[in-house]
Amino acid sequence: MNQAQKRENHDHFNRWQLSPADYEFASNEVQHCQNCEHDFTGNYCPYCSQKAGEGLIDWRSVRQSFMDIWGLGSRSMPRSILHLFLRPGHLISDYIGGKRQVSFPPVKMLFFVSVIVALIVYWLMPLLFGDAFDVYGGQTSEGFDNWNRTHFAWTYFLIALLGILPTWVLFRDAPRNTRHTLPQGFFIQVFLCVLNLVLSFIILLPFLLINYVVYFYVSWAILLLYYVIAYKQLFGYGIWGTLWRVIIVHAFIIFALDAVMYLIFGQFDPNEPAAENSHYINAGISMAYALGALGVGWALNLISQKLSHKKS
Repeated sequence: MNQAQKRENHDHFNRWQLSPADYEFASNEVQHCQNCEHDFTGNYCPYCSQKAGEGLIDWRSVRQSFMDIWGLGSRSMPRSILHLFLRPGHLISDYIGGKRQVSFPPVKMLFFVSVIVALIVYWLMPLLFGDAFDVYGGQTSEGFDNWNRTHFAWTYFLIALLGILPTWVLFRDAPRNTRHTLPQGFFIQVFLCVLNLVLSFIILLPFLLINYVVYFYVSWAILLLYYVIAYKQLFGYGIWGTLWRVIIVHAFIIFALDAVMYLIFGQFDPNEPAAENSHYINAGISMAYALGALGVGWALNLISQKLSHKKS
């Protein structure tokens, strides 16, 4: 394959990322709705929204009914996850911008993915590789880490919720999706949570069979890369502008998560002597670090905007 062909394929992929949908429109022939008995033209009845061409029940209807239960029908979950990997920021941008039909409902997708991941981690992998299999590399722990072993999906959801505020602060003046709202931020983080779970516990899980340290660092590096790609496509900053903002977002999440861990579970090491109410002090310190990181990010964001205005 020569350079011209490679460039053409790359341009074609970029165009597909921006606009993957290829909707088929019905002809102008008059359709009869079997549901409300109205005649209409188009793909859907304007009175009751039933799809054109729906008729008697057949075996295709049976198959479609079972597929819809597991998110394999229209706007299928596998298709949405594939788009989440190939065009993460563009998919999220389409959804929060009003194109609801481009994706399987994200909250429902998060629920299904969590169930699938739990079955893989706690049933399939021990079945294939024995009871000694441990997604945490055999490390023993107490407190939050011990709870996280059986509730990791909730942990990832909490991490997603903690990402709403710093994303809103650091990316609200971005070239794309400017002034995105906190509710939009919720769906942004739900999509990223799905991406995180699928990457960490399905695609990259075989690395755990090699070595836990290898799995940890490979997962961390690939996740960081995907987050940068997603935020870059979603908000339109350049590589470096996206990278430092993503790092600060995750710094806030880490420190804020530490604060939550201290408040709920107390000390990390239960055998370590501690002063009374020390977990409140540690939680306050962690939250101060989180807000400090956010403040630094806000200041850098302000400086960056002033410099860009001067250049323009």
